[in-house]
Amino acid sequence: ASTMFQRYPILIHLSLLLTAMIWGATFVAIKYLGGLVGAEGVVIVRSGLSTACFVALLGATWRSVPRLPAAVWRRMALVAFSGVVVNNLALAYGQQYIAAALASLIVTSNPIFTTIFSRVLLGEPLTRRKLFGIALAFGGFLIVLLYGGSGAKFSVDNAIGVLIVICAPFGWAIYTVLSKPLLAEYEPHVVAGLTTILGGIMLSPLVLLNLDLVGDIAALPARGWLAALTMSVLAIFLAYILWYRGLRSLQPTQVAVYIYLVPFFGVLSAWLLLDETITPWLLLGGATILSGVIVTNSGRRPPAEPVEATVDRRDIVVVQR
Repeated sequence: ASTMFQRYPILIHLSLLLTAMIWGATFVAIKYLGGLVGAEGVVIVRSGLSTACFVALLGATWRSVPRLPAAVWRRMALVAFSGVVVNNLALAYGQQYIAAALASLIVTSNPIFTTIFSRVLLGEPLTRRKLFGIALAFGGFLIVLLYGGSGAKFSVDNAIGVLIVICAPFGWAIYTVLSKPLLAEYEPHVVAGLTTILGGIMLSPLVLLNLDLVGDIAALPARGWLAALTMSVLAIFLAYILWYRGLRSLQPTQVAVYIYLVPFFGVLSAWLLLDETITPWLLLGGATILSGVIVTNSGRRPPAEPVEATVDRRDIVVVQR
């Protein structure tokens, strides 16, 4: 798979586009399942299924899993907390207060956080083209926000939900930037798998505190399990690997800009599955967002400077060659 992605770079961008589509549909899945088993049930199902998938994958490919220094485990634990624990809790509890479409719009603040963290922690250069592409994609986001449909409108009444959900893109930005150095040393499925498993361990106390939910989860209808598989097997197991593979080849800001496509697919999924209104403005906004993604990831760029992660006894340091 790695050779295929290296031979055909367009596959990286197509995989990130697929990731955005999956994550857009995930908001509808979380909203639907939350109505059946509540926020705690959503977190338990999402974390449990994705952790089980990665345990099976790493177990089948255990020879490719290297022994990790303590410094790497510390970084992975921080990555797991920000990208798995914070992200899952914020999405599950926040959508108890706001619509799925609005939640999908809020995550588009991720590129802003990623740009800041990437600049400060990794020294990623911000070219005029990147800034213009991000601004163009953000303009498309505003079109979707203002005219994308009734479910995409902001109101003071759902401010609590907005404040909770905003923690998700903040945590995901930390997850993305801190993961970049790890990918210079380790395969994407190893990093995604170990961080997801660590996050699952951190979230495991929720099961002990909500044992009564186990029966409710086991009794889910077929549509409930379809939602569960969408938000775990597809949105975490598959999408995290694709996200890491893109992050391995591209800079964090280039990858993060794909988040701007999530609300387009989120509102589209809400229209298809929850009968929420869709407008021509949504289509225009989605096209504008896609244009921003293309601008950010195209054009002449300086020769790539590989980033290597070397581990000393204290921490991981990024070395630019």
